[in-house]
Amino acid sequence: MHAIEFEAVAHQHSVRLPDQVPDGVRLRVLVLMEESVQDAGAASPTVVSKLNKPSPRLAGSVVMHDDLLAPAVPEEAWSALQ
Repeated sequence: MHAIEFEAVAHQHSVRLPDQVPDGVRLRVLVLMEESVQDAGAASPTVVSKLNKPSPRLAGSVVMHDDLLAPAVPEEAWSALQ
């Protein structure tokens, strides 16, 4: 499945798809709305909004169990590539 991402403003419960989406192709649609419906209604279609930020409720929900700077495999395993 190929994914594209674009921002749009609903007008009369409709959203216009980008021209790169061909006619007759099956789509799976995920709709993400602004936190406040009043904010979404006040936005103008010509104004580019800032990038969305993750919900503050997600803060502290990720726990790192590994060292990201450590090698993924021991140095002895590198000899297998020779």
